[in-house]
Amino acid sequence: MKRPKVKLLVLTTCIQCKALKDLLSAHGVDFESTDVDLLFKDERDELFEEMAPYNEKKAFPVTFIGEKAIVGFQKSLIMEELGLTYD
Repeated sequence: MKRPKVKLLVLTTCIQCKALKDLLSAHGVDFESTDVDLLFKDERDELFEEMAPYNEKKAFPVTFIGEKAIVGFQKSLIMEELGLTYD
């Protein structure tokens, strides 16, 4: 079964963001990751504007699985969406 595209919005200083990337890597999930805190201010502002409808508090990480956005490190939900099992 082909997995949907996975994209992450993370912060370089975020412990949950690192845990999310480690989880995905451990399960062999390919993903794209954007370090939001390293973006230029205008890029960051544009990104915050785009994510406002589903993430008003600007919480991280944000995981996009296909068209679905999951705010925060919601391990069980992320694993379920990707069809992963606990080892």
